Order: sequence, then structure tokens, then C-alpha cells
Amino acid sequence: MSLSRTRSPKLVSGVYRIISEASHSTVRVHQHGKPIVLSHRYELLGVFEQWELTEQEKGGFLIRSMGLTLGQVGAENDIMIINGGNPIAFIVDPLGDGLYTVKAPGDDGLYWNITQPPTRQHPEVNVKLGAGAVDGEFEPTQLWRFERLDDDSGAYF
Repeated sequence: MSLSRTRSPKLVSGVYRIISEASHSTVRVHQHGKPIVLSHRYELLGVFEQWELTEQEKGGFLIRSMGLTLGQVGAENDIMIINGGNPIAFIVDPLGDGLYTVKAPGDDGLYWNITQPPTRQHPEVNVKLGAGAVDGEFEPTQLWRFERLDDDSGAYF
């Protein structure tokens, strides 16, 4: 997959839906202590698929859903788990064509990843941390779109 077409806009603090390029489904969460998932189901999700990105230093973002923060506990186990404390900043890198990678902090080079898109037979897939690009190319399972849901004043579209 060639990503040398158009530039992806720089993300800014705001509220977004995070969409997998592989499955076109949204990243969602339902409770503390559970992994964030992609789901084949199309229930009304509302706030469960809305993520507030707060810009940090060096391209990092704190990522929060309904006051539930992605934190260190999950990152240590290579699964993105919602917990109430110890938020960490993820690096969101634009690749082009509106696509981004989401990298965990540290020198391990671990990125948000799914093993496969969700299907009717396997309706929920955990978002995990996995290796980076192979031969300079990221797989669709490692690529994400960020759909802005608010404007700079904080009003929702």
C-alpha cells in the first residue's frame, strides 16, 4: 500500500472517532479494566466511540474516552486497557491520505494494531500493540483515520 499521495492533516486537541483502515469500524470501549476493541456490531455507540485527544509534547496525545484513560497498565501487557490513572501519551504520526499510525511511548517501536478485522463470526477484536512497518510499509491493520467530531470552540458537528 503506497502512502505517498496526499498529506494527512496535523491532528490537534479535540474529540474524534478513531477508525481502523482495515475494517472501517471504530475503536470503542465500554468499561474500566477491559481492552479497547473494534466491533462488527453496529449498535448506537455515542460516547463509547468518542475519543478526546489532548496534545502533549513531541507529537504525543493523551487519549480519553468518557473520562476513561488509556494507561500504562495496558501498554505493559501489549493490550490497550482502559484504566483510571497513569495516562500515557501516544505518538500519532500522519502518513498521508488521511491515515495515521499510533505509537506507544518508549523505544520498543510498538504500534496500535489488530490481528484481523472484526467479522460476524469474530465480532470483537482487541486493539493491541505490535511491531512497526515491514520494509517501510504499514499494514492496513496498523493504520487509523481520525474523524473530528467537534470544532476549535468545543462545539460538536
